[in-house]
Amino acid sequence: MKMRSGLKDFAAFGRVLSTALAVAGYVFLGVWLSNWLQTNGYPIWLSLAALLLTAAFGLWQGWLFLTRPTGREKDKQ
Repeated sequence: MKMRSGLKDFAAFGRVLSTALAVAGYVFLGVWLSNWLQTNGYPIWLSLAALLLTAAFGLWQGWLFLTRPTGREKDKQ
């Protein structure tokens, strides 16, 4: 069954929005972890590295989610 164009657009928007929320969650985790590391006396470079690594991991996961097929399309032969 074919989806209408509006439903496809809505599904794509939902996919992008959920990806953005996941990336924002990873960035929030990085900020929280960075703050925790700083308040507990860890070196500043470690807290900055934790922030950058969690943000980069979140972006990578978002990219994988957006570029991976949904699995609903049939193989074209």
